[in-house]
Amino acid sequence: MFITNIGLPILCAIGAGIANSIVAVVVKGAEHHDCHPPRFGAIALTTAFMISLIVAWTQPGSWFNCRLWILGTIMGVLFYTSLVSMVRANRLGPPSLPWAMANLALIVPVTLAAIFLTESLQILDGVSLVAFGGMLLVFVLGSSRKNEVTVDNRTALVLLLILVFLTNGFLMFGFKLNSFLPAGVNTSALPAIIYGTGCLSAWLHEVGKPNRKYRLTELYMGGGAGIGIGISVFLLLLAMKLPAAVAFPVVQGVSFLGGIFITALIYREHLNRWKITGIILGLAVILLSVWR
Repeated sequence: MFITNIGLPILCAIGAGIANSIVAVVVKGAEHHDCHPPRFGAIALTTAFMISLIVAWTQPGSWFNCRLWILGTIMGVLFYTSLVSMVRANRLGPPSLPWAMANLALIVPVTLAAIFLTESLQILDGVSLVAFGGMLLVFVLGSSRKNEVTVDNRTALVLLLILVFLTNGFLMFGFKLNSFLPAGVNTSALPAIIYGTGCLSAWLHEVGKPNRKYRLTELYMGGGAGIGIGISVFLLLLAMKLPAAVAFPVVQGVSFLGGIFITALIYREHLNRWKITGIILGLAVILLSVWR
């Protein structure tokens, strides 16, 4: 019973974090190979849409619910905005900044769940959130270098980081709201609607643009991101049986640590004392959430 009620959602949360970390590395690769952000987003969301559509059609339940479509449509626009903002922010400053903001956004769903969904917060939840914030802080300190952001780009970068924070935060809260949809609704349809809306937004953004040939890197980078996104959100929905204060620190903690490890392995980034301290704090976040 414990494995079914608690252990399986925790494992799904960890799996979602691992898939998220792969997406983060692919997003950095898209920036590294100078992929066109809207086109990269369009390919990624098209791939994720096809995966989620296949999964959703195999699940029972109705698609005809206005709350489901309203929630999915809003989240689809947020997802596309978040993805493009991440790629653009990576071009203006160190990748650690947008990735940190995306993960720090877990504060938004935890706070909103406590206010609107009356989820109680325990002492360990507060300790876990503090440890998570410390993890992000030391990683940013360990990743920052002088003159990485020019004066002309600072305002644009700050605005993009705020956009990354808000879009990711409200997205996480939207996934939590999915568990409150009426009985009989196919909750697995939500990712398909999200990615379908995001995919439509991305391709509409491409309409009217000068004709430009697709590059092979855009195709495989976008496709790889789409596969990771589709798997991540499917596992995240399964993890939503957990309180927001437990699920999101686990997902984002694993996601952040995984992104750092894989990035260091692929791009041979140095793990200094600050990053090692962040790794220790990240492990503490995961353990505290599991022990809750």
